[in-house]
Amino acid sequence: MSNTESKYLISKKKPGKTKAFFICLLIASFLWLVHSLNTVYTQSFKIPVVFKNLPPGKRPLVQIPEVLTIDVKGSGLKLAMMLLTKSKQALEIDFNALKSHNRNQTFILSSSRINFKPVLGFEALVKHIYPDTLYFTEKTGYQKNVALKVPLYLKCREGYAYKKPEINPAFITIFGDTADIAGIDTIYTQAINLSDVSENINMKPLLVKPKPEVYTNVSEASVFIEVEKLIEQVITLPISDIRQNNARHINIFPSQVKVKFTTIQNSFNVQDTALFKAVINSDKINSASKKCEVFLSTVPGHVTVMDIEPRQVEILILKNK
Repeated sequence: MSNTESKYLISKKKPGKTKAFFICLLIASFLWLVHSLNTVYTQSFKIPVVFKNLPPGKRPLVQIPEVLTIDVKGSGLKLAMMLLTKSKQALEIDFNALKSHNRNQTFILSSSRINFKPVLGFEALVKHIYPDTLYFTEKTGYQKNVALKVPLYLKCREGYAYKKPEINPAFITIFGDTADIAGIDTIYTQAINLSDVSENINMKPLLVKPKPEVYTNVSEASVFIEVEKLIEQVITLPISDIRQNNARHINIFPSQVKVKFTTIQNSFNVQDTALFKAVINSDKINSASKKCEVFLSTVPGHVTVMDIEPRQVEILILKNK
C-alpha cells in the first residue's frame, strides 16, 4: 500500500472538527445530567390539605390552611420524579394525630406525624413545613382590635428615598385572657433592617407576640415601601416678617430667597410650593449688621431642604406716622 493511500485511510477514519465538538458536547451534557441527578437539592412543594377532627370547644386564631408549603431535601432524580408524579388530591390530616400543647391550643405540624408519601409518591425528607403551627383559643376568650406597626430601619442608596410604608392589615384582632391583653394597644412585627436600598420593598415580616398566651388572627403582615430617585428643585419665595406691627413698616432687601430642596420623583406637585413660607423675625435684627436670618416657617413633609440663598437679608424699619 502506498503512502498516499495510507494517509487517505487515516484521514477518513478521523472525525471532523464539528463532529468531534458535538460528540464532546453530548458527553459533557450526559455527565452534567448524571451529576445533577445525583446532587442533593432542596425543593419546595405546595400540598393541598384537608383537616379533620378539629379540637372541640376551640376556635382557630387564623384560617385553617388549605395548602401547606413543604421544603423537601433529596437527590435531583428523586425530586424530579416527585414533580412528575405528585398527586393533585388533597392530603387528609387528622388533628388527633398531631402533637398538641397548652390544652389543645397549639398544634405542631411535623413530618414525623404527617405522611406525605401518598401525595409525593415517594418517602421524603421534609425539612420545613409552613405554616408549622396552628393556634386555637377558647371560644369564650376575650378579644379586641389593636394597631399593627412595623419597626423600620432603612438606609437608601445615595440619590434615593422611600415613601410612607403601606402596611396591611393596619389593625389586627388579638385573643386571650382579659388580664393578658388589657394593656396591649399595639402589636409589632419583626423589624425590617435594610441598607443601600434602591428598589421597591415588598416583605411579609412575622408578628411578634407580646406574651405566649396572646394570640392573633394573622401571623404576618404585608409591607410595601415605594423607593424612588430623588430629584433636585429650586423655587423662589417672597420673604415676610412674622412680627407684624402696624406702628412700623419693614423693607426687606432682597425681598425674595431661593430655596433648593430634594424630593422623591413624581411626589412633588406645583401646588406644594404654597406650603413653603420664608420669613424673618424683625425683633431679632443684628444691631451691627442690620441683618436678619431667613428661615422656613412651613415646609411640605416629603421634601429635604438643601440650601436657602441668601441666608441673611438686610431690613430697614420705618415708623408709621
